Amino acid sequence: MSKYKEIDNNLNKYLRLATFPVAVKLLQNPKELNDIKFLKKPEKKIALCQIFSYTRYYGWTIGCVKEDNVCPLAGISLGFEKSHKLFEEGAFFVGRYNETKEAAKKTTSTMPKLPFGQYNAIVSGTLGRVDFEPDLILIWGNSAQIMRIIQGYLWKRGGRISMTTFCDGVCADTISNAMLTGDLQIAFPCLGDRRYGKATDSDLIASIPIDILDEIVHGMEETHKAGTRYPIPYQVSTPEYFVKLKKQLEKTKKN
Repeated sequence: MSKYKEIDNNLNKYLRLATFPVAVKLLQNPKELNDIKFLKKPEKKIALCQIFSYTRYYGWTIGCVKEDNVCPLAGISLGFEKSHKLFEEGAFFVGRYNETKEAAKKTTSTMPKLPFGQYNAIVSGTLGRVDFEPDLILIWGNSAQIMRIIQGYLWKRGGRISMTTFCDGVCADTISNAMLTGDLQIAFPCLGDRRYGKATDSDLIASIPIDILDEIVHGMEETHKAGTRYPIPYQVSTPEYFVKLKKQLEKTKKN
């Protein structure tokens, strides 16, 4: 049993998630995949977001080397591929997300990127079952569930959080930026995650570096005790329409 089983249970207790929390680890040496139990490897080349979907929907432990990934944004953002002139000049976004080459170049420059060659493989598995030490946890949830994660994060810290996105290449926000900052990241699923990874219209993603996972779960526990819970408790009030209708019926009976 994974040592993270209790944390997994608590996440589901406080969030009631529809899919499994996904534990993610980046590997320098692809041979490390051979040491992971129950590992499945893709038989064909896939987009990186698809391995997380296999994990969060089916509970599979999926590992792939950099050569398995066909998504160019994921490859560059995770440092699996070297950034190149065509990308840096905005060719990926001009006419697609940005009107001009200048705007597209500006978008490109904001994408978080891990150093090229630092990692060469990646593995994802359900938090409650993994036998490896994850770097971070990815949680797909609705806005109320992600709200509870943020409230747990702020329990001790106070203040507020900020998010930045250009709504594409979500792995850059949820993996690269989380690894670079060591901090909680909130992101929108990108087009690829929706088209190929089965993200729904209502999904948001929380990326939690493993070093702050306990802190966030504790914060959710304390705010839960204070009455801020998911599902959000609806306030019960008297339906005035029925009160009025009942009075009318009583009046009719007397007549």
